[in-house]
Amino acid sequence: MFAFHFLQYKLIFDPVYAVDILNQMWDKEPVGTTSIALTSIGLLLTLAFKLLDFCWDIYKERARQGKLQVELAAEQTPDGQLALCATVSNIGREPIVVRDVGYAKPRLLGTEFIRVALTDNPLPHALNAKDLVRIPMPEEELDLGVLVEHFRIKDSLGKIWEAPESEVRKARRQLKVLRATLARLNNATPARRVKLEELQSASPISTQN
Repeated sequence: MFAFHFLQYKLIFDPVYAVDILNQMWDKEPVGTTSIALTSIGLLLTLAFKLLDFCWDIYKERARQGKLQVELAAEQTPDGQLALCATVSNIGREPIVVRDVGYAKPRLLGTEFIRVALTDNPLPHALNAKDLVRIPMPEEELDLGVLVEHFRIKDSLGKIWEAPESEVRKARRQLKVLRATLARLNNATPARRVKLEELQSASPISTQN
């Protein structure tokens, strides 16, 4: 037996009593009972189709929205400094505005988005479908190690976008190779330094894999 409270009334539902009523209705009016059953089934199917239609509308709306794809790459600037370059592209169907770049700082409950200020900051930047923006972040302004590990992008709606784990691993590997190359250049003799610079400029792809 089930009890329901509706406003100030208390409704009691007894499944056994309900089955007895249905049996009596079937004995007296089988056609009416069949109509009630078919009507109930029809109402349930109608509600199910309405729910599916509502879910489909939500799915289409989410699929039509803008979606950001983040690519990371470590590189060397013309003045010899290290930099992290983020290429942010809109792979969705609607325009989206890239507002801030930063990193996630762990907190007691979740994480906090820490915005970084860049000297040459192209943000905010509106991206239409298939558009992209390139955001260079030099080491002289930021801690590239922290930025690579917890890189984040925030759009105009406040949504946080992360870089894929594969891009993080690639940028971390490139950064390690570039640091080792610069260290050898700084410790080498002038003749050896020129040779290393020539080798590095002749094979730029080696730092991208």
